[in-house]
Amino acid sequence: MYLCPSLVILLTAASEFMNLYVITVALFNNHPFLTTTETTTTEMPTTTETTPRMCFAEIVSISTAVSSDPCTDYNTIDDYWRDIRQNPYQDYGHDDRLVEWNGWYRLYLNGESAQMSEWCVSYMGCGGYTGLYLNGSHPGLEDGVVTRDVVGSHIWYYDQCGSYRSNPVQVKACPGDYYVYELITPDVSLEGPSYCAVSFSSTSDDPCYNYESLDRPWRATNESGLWICDEFFSWSGWYRLYYYGMNIQMPETCVNGYSCNADSGLWLNGPHPQIEDGVVTREVCGGYYWGGGCCDFKSKPIRVKACPGNYFVYELVNPQYWCLGYCTDVSTISQTDFITTPAFITGSSIILIDPCSIYNILDDYWRSTLNYMYLYGYITGHDDTRVKWDGWYRLFINGSSAQMPDWCVSYISCGGFSSLWLGGSHPGVEDGVVTREVYGSHYDQCSHYTSNPIQVKACPGHYYVYKLTSPNVAIPLPSYCAGTFILLQ
Repeated sequence: MYLCPSLVILLTAASEFMNLYVITVALFNNHPFLTTTETTTTEMPTTTETTPRMCFAEIVSISTAVSSDPCTDYNTIDDYWRDIRQNPYQDYGHDDRLVEWNGWYRLYLNGESAQMSEWCVSYMGCGGYTGLYLNGSHPGLEDGVVTRDVVGSHIWYYDQCGSYRSNPVQVKACPGDYYVYELITPDVSLEGPSYCAVSFSSTSDDPCYNYESLDRPWRATNESGLWICDEFFSWSGWYRLYYYGMNIQMPETCVNGYSCNADSGLWLNGPHPQIEDGVVTREVCGGYYWGGGCCDFKSKPIRVKACPGNYFVYELVNPQYWCLGYCTDVSTISQTDFITTPAFITGSSIILIDPCSIYNILDDYWRSTLNYMYLYGYITGHDDTRVKWDGWYRLFINGSSAQMPDWCVSYISCGGFSSLWLGGSHPGVEDGVVTREVYGSHYDQCSHYTSNPIQVKACPGHYYVYKLTSPNVAIPLPSYCAGTFILLQ
């Protein structure tokens, strides 16, 4: 049998790039187009014969499966509606059974690197009717390509976590802290299945030293009676939790319905991390007073980190539906590591600079006394304990001069939950700086709360200035009120 030299060269080169080749060579004699000379040496005298022969190669099968790394050879998906943190009812009706999946994919959300969710969220559709997520953790770099089961929850049913099963997918962790997925068509029996994605912001700055203090005693597990809904908050970043200045942490066990001054209190479905664990992600559970279960539904997952000094920080996010509230566990209260410094003693209350000419402007339309009812009202969720008050303020409403009300403002939110008003009349110009009590209303109870007193001064030109300070942290979502309809003296 004779194999063409050119063919040998071709196959040698091909073998460097292909994992497998199978070749069959058929040899035909006396072909007029190819004549070869073959010399055979034996014990007999050497003879030379010239025979017309043809070498013919038929490639039966060649596998071109190139072992490329999916970490560098992937498709991209950037669909905002796949986000588990989106309102599930804003954009739904997508169906991943209709997609022609082909190969490996890297996920993005609005240009930010994302990953498939490995946490259930009740009522999660991710743009479809059945939100699909990994039933297991993501692999590490050392694990290579792994296979993960895929399960789902339905957009209309809160207790259906993991009740739906789709086809498994392959996953790989890549250098650069991202993942790729070999996505395939979901189980055709599912209603509107859609792969879910979640993105987490970069933690280049250590959240143990870059957080907002959240001292909210009314979030404690032994508090109830109010319906303060965290979906009205503007959550952004990391938070450290306090209870009247002392450390406190989220509960890790069941919380009864109506606890923590919310319709449903939220708690961590998993233990707090250790310092060596770094930033971890935890599921968040909630229960109904009528549900009878510990974890009747699951809210959006949050990130948690343990910090030196025996405290934790939490990346809280908007629960987005119903009246849910993050709880704090009174059994975990501990002293802080604060270093108390002596207070400055001024020895005098004399004001060297007239606040009528040097003041800050506070023009928030939602502080209006016309903004009724936190629960059913217009603008809500503001909290003046989060404001860094500094000095004197003059109030405006949409550019018009305003003042704090000096009578009860029941059933008025003024942008928060508890509306704050002066517990005494405004002074006259001749009175100079005076101090007034500040009260907070609770539904129809006018002076249900007592806040910290503030200083007030009447100014020439018929307006007032106020030395506003942080309200009492025991008051749920306090907000200073303002009105433009009051006749000035």
